[in-house]
Parts: sequence; C-alpha cells; structure tokens
Amino acid sequence: MGIPTIIDRLMGHAEQRPAATAFIILEDGEAVERRVSYQDVDGWVRTLAAQLSEQELYGKRVLLVYHDTLEFLLSFLACQYMGIIAVPVPFARGSRQMARLQHIMEDADVAAVLCAHFSIDQLRVGLSDYFKRCAIPIIATDVAYQTIDVPVNKKPRYHNTAFIQYTSGSTGKPKGVVITASNLLHNQALIRDTFGCDSQSVILSWLPFHHDMGLIGNILHTIYCGCTCILLAPIQFIQHPRRWLQAISRYEVTHSGGPNFAYDLCVDKIPAADLALLDLSSWKVAYNGSEPIRHDTLLRFAAHVGPAGFDAAAFKPCYGLAEATLLVTGHRQGQPPPVLYVQEARGPLGRILLSDASDNNARPVVSSGSILPGMEVRIVAPETARRCAVLEEGEICIGGPSVTEGYWNKDNDLFFYEFDNQRYLRTGDLGFLYNDQLFVNGRLTEMLIIRGRNVYPYDIEQLVEGCHEAIEHNGVAVFCINAARDQWVIVAEIRRSRIREIDPVTVMAAIDMAVTGMFGLSPADIVLTTPLGIPRTTSGKLQRVKCREEYLQGGFNVLAARSALADTQHRPGFAAGQLLQQVNDQSIRHYLLEVIGARVGWQGVNGVVDTTELTSIGIDSLRATEIVNLINKELGINIDIAKVLQHNSFSSLVNMIESMLWLKNEQTSGEQITI
Repeated sequence: MGIPTIIDRLMGHAEQRPAATAFIILEDGEAVERRVSYQDVDGWVRTLAAQLSEQELYGKRVLLVYHDTLEFLLSFLACQYMGIIAVPVPFARGSRQMARLQHIMEDADVAAVLCAHFSIDQLRVGLSDYFKRCAIPIIATDVAYQTIDVPVNKKPRYHNTAFIQYTSGSTGKPKGVVITASNLLHNQALIRDTFGCDSQSVILSWLPFHHDMGLIGNILHTIYCGCTCILLAPIQFIQHPRRWLQAISRYEVTHSGGPNFAYDLCVDKIPAADLALLDLSSWKVAYNGSEPIRHDTLLRFAAHVGPAGFDAAAFKPCYGLAEATLLVTGHRQGQPPPVLYVQEARGPLGRILLSDASDNNARPVVSSGSILPGMEVRIVAPETARRCAVLEEGEICIGGPSVTEGYWNKDNDLFFYEFDNQRYLRTGDLGFLYNDQLFVNGRLTEMLIIRGRNVYPYDIEQLVEGCHEAIEHNGVAVFCINAARDQWVIVAEIRRSRIREIDPVTVMAAIDMAVTGMFGLSPADIVLTTPLGIPRTTSGKLQRVKCREEYLQGGFNVLAARSALADTQHRPGFAAGQLLQQVNDQSIRHYLLEVIGARVGWQGVNGVVDTTELTSIGIDSLRATEIVNLINKELGINIDIAKVLQHNSFSSLVNMIESMLWLKNEQTSGEQITI
C-alpha cells in the first residue's frame, strides 16, 4: 500500500462516518450554505482520480488554479490519490498575477493545468505565449467529477512528494517548497496535539485555500481529524469582518484564527452593537500567526468582543511557515502567551535588554509559543553562523520531520546550515529564545541598516500607525529603497473617511516628528496612499519588497508625498547677511527657523517654542549635521555638533549661535572659538 497519506484519513472517515458533515460552504458569506459529507468528498475524489489516471500524470507537477474552494479541494485530493504532485496557486487576475503564474509554471515545469471550465479561456489568453511554447493540457475538473454518479473504486497510487507549495512572494520571487507525505502527516499531528482538535471540533476558515495556513491548518486538518469545517472566501471576510464572528456564533465554532491584522479589522469595523446578539463562548482556540503578533491587538480584541462571550485565554499565538509544512511553535490549551518588555536599544552581540511595562521606551513582544515535539529551533548569528545565546537575537533556523528537504529546482545548500549532523533551514526570520519560548522580531532581509544601526521596519510601522488618527490601522509599510538598506521610505494608508478632510502636510509632519523623536532617524520620503494601497499577500502580510518596486516605479496611488511637496513649500528665507547686520535674539530665531524649515518642511517649524526638542521636529543626527554645517559656513562660526545633539532644544541652539556671534564680534585675534 505504501506510505500513509491524507487520503487514508479521508477514506477512513468516509467508511466509518459517511454521513458526517465535512464542509459547510457559506456561498454568500452568511446564510446561503452548501453542506458536503465525507461520503460526498470521498466519492467525488475517487471519480476525479479515475479521470486523471488516464492522463498519465503520475509523479509529474500539475498546476491547480481555482476560484472555488470545494473544486480546488477535490482536485488537490485527487492528485494525492493518484500520485500526482499538486502545485496550488491563487486564482489569477490581471497581467501581474499572470506573470507570477507563468514564473511558477516554468519553474515547476508543470505537465498540466487543472481548473474549472470557465477559467480555460482566461488562462489561454493570459498565458498565450506560454501555451504556444509548451503544449500542455488544461483540464476542467468540475466537468470531470460531475459526469459520473457512482464512485470509482480505483486503487490509490501514492507518491512520496505530496505537493509543492510556492511561497507567497512577500520577499522576492516565489520559491517552490517541496512537501512530502511524511512532512504533511507529521505536521498535522503537531497541529492536533497543540490545538486539541478532534472529530467533535468545528473549524472555521476564511483564509486563502491555496496556501499553507488555509490549506494545511484548516482544510486538510479537517480531513485529518474528521471534524467539520465552515468555509467562507477571504473577500467575504474583508468586505464584512462581522461575518467571521457571526459564523463562529451560529455554528459554535471551536477553532479559528488568522494573521494579526484580522483581529484589528474586527475591532475597527464591527460596531459593539453588532456583537450584542453573538455568542462566542464556543471559541476555544483563536490562533494568531503569519505576521508579527501585537500585544495591543490582543488586548483590544479581547476587550471589544469580550461582552459576546470571547475568552482571552483562547488566544494562541504561533509561528510557522511553508518550509516547515506549517507549524513550528505554539501554545497548548490553557497556556497564556508570555509577554516580554524589551528596550529599543540592543546590548553587545545583539543582546535583548529586558524591561517592564512601566518603561515608556520599552515595547511588548508576545511569545509565539514553545518549540513543538520533534522540531528543532536554533538562533544563529547571520554574519558568523554562531549559535546565539538565550536573549540574543539572530536568524531563526529550524529542523525536524516537518521541515522541507529543500526548494524545487534550487541550490539548497544556500538555504541550510548543518549543525551536529542535522540540517537547519534558514528561515530569514529574526528572533530570540527565552524560557524555551520563541519571540519573533521580523525579517532579516527587511532590516534597515542606518548608519551602522539595525532598525526593524515593524517598530517604525507601529509608531507611525498611532501618531495621527487619519492613518489606517495596520496600514503602514516601511521599506528600503537602496542596496545598502540605509535609504528608507514610509508609506501610510489614510482612512477612507478622512481622505477629503485631512491636511497632508500636517499628517506627514506628525509622522516625521514621531519617528525622529523616537528613533532619531528620518526617512528619505513619506507617502500617503489610499486604503488597501499597500501590497499584501493573500493572507494579509505586508509585501515590503513589492512596496519597494511600487515606489521606484511610481505604482502607488499617491495622495501626497513629502518629496513632491519639497519644491512647492519654499518661502523666502531670512538671509545670513541680514542676521549679521542686526544680531539679536529675535533675528537669530527668525534665521534659525528658516534654516530648519527648509530641511524639515515649513509645517514642521510651526509652533516651535524654546523647549521644543530638535528631534521632535524631524531633525535627526544627519539633518542636525547639515544644519550646523550650513550655519557655521554662513555665519563664520564653529558650533560643535556634539553639543547641539546633547542639548537637543531649539533655545539651546539659539543661545549657542548668539554666544558664538558675540565672541566673534568681541575677539581681536581673528581666530574662531569653538563653543
């Protein structure tokens, strides 16, 4: 019979509980439902498998491109049944998505395309050049499995490779992760043991069905456990987030979750009055993964939906990725996720410096859980491949039975380390270990390196999001625009309700002042864009690499940009010559405001008083150096930049200029004096 597969689980449930409901598809996202039993799924899969067996596709890669979840699932399982290597991809719309699809088809060297009949013409047109070069069949599976009513009892033909999961492409061109049958079953057991799902559980998924969290964590886990899964499309949730909670209440869902942004979206878009009729007490596992987990999100969501019966103990932050099939770390039921407060500064060798909740300069970091049985996690210093100590940050590297042996058609030595005779995949994620818990900080390749200092885009994004009420929640992206990673840009989405009434200059000044005040750094540009204007993956993760491409190619829908305003915000300055003719406190202030305003924007200097900190109006160390150099050149004095940065107030700089000019006028030797 060969190695066990997910098909064995399906056939077992169909034999033991044929009438049990496997899936309930909410076709309108709310009331119109379609129920499918395990007997239905098993019969349709056998029928379709028999049809596909005639195509001689055993051991070959086949592209699966569907709009409908059920049609995709049946094709995916039929491939497992017949030893065909499935390559799931999102349904393609537009030229860019078609280009990505073509890259995957070429990389995987697919032998056929499976889809619904209505997609055939669209694919032939969108990929016409490819199909002219590669004469491969396009097979409409929805027609095939519906043509026979009686299940075909064709013997399964297993293959060691279950499918190839192409990454979302959030950090570059998608790579094909090779997932074996044993990878899949090992990870399914980890998910079951961690989150406690069984045949009586009810799962709900609105996540994309072609990618790891939706496919493996929800749809295939339903078949693995023999339970019931409620399905609605991602767009149905995005359009009306209340549908998610409404379905949890209606079907007494026990397991459901998503990326961090989904919980924020519920708080922002669902009025408290809409929660009054809901009962969320059945919700036992609310997992949170795929992107950085925000402590304030957990608090906000629990407070917002608590009156509807949600128990905050249901939160289960976790860490996973396609390269590990899915799950790597997680919190078992009954374990609240630990929260650490860490300082923005780092100690030697990237050591994490702990603080507490009373420290305003510390930020909370939520644990992604403990390392699951059989899995190995090692934190490695990227520059030296040295194993990091506890509370020392580095690249997260993983090993174990769930971890892929490599990417399809790639030189996999580039993606693995070997320690103690075991291979560890380099995830590209940054994190640290503490008390056997994993804390994730972001992506190594997305790190900003500014004047020798490592800065996380995520930290800046969080700060910017809260600096002005017009900025969309989870609507900020920070990314590099040069190879050295020291030139960076902030893009912020503006709430739809505020687009017509905001003053863009005020918003950009608030962003600049917040970032400079906290980090002492200033971006190369600030861009304000429309809601959903920032590129994201289908699971909601920011695509910072794609943001860079959009920015450099002018692809953003720009409401306003600081770089564009720079040329239109000029006003006549108070010349240095005027100041030297009449030196007094007022003229120095006037001159200094003109010099600063020319560099940070005139809006930035409005409201400046004696106690205003220079960093709070967008003057980082680089800008301060430029300003001081200009002042020294124009006024013929020699102010020490170190003292400007040390005192960091408008009045102190005014006083320095005044003292230097007085000394210049009083001295008789002609030598400059440094103050």
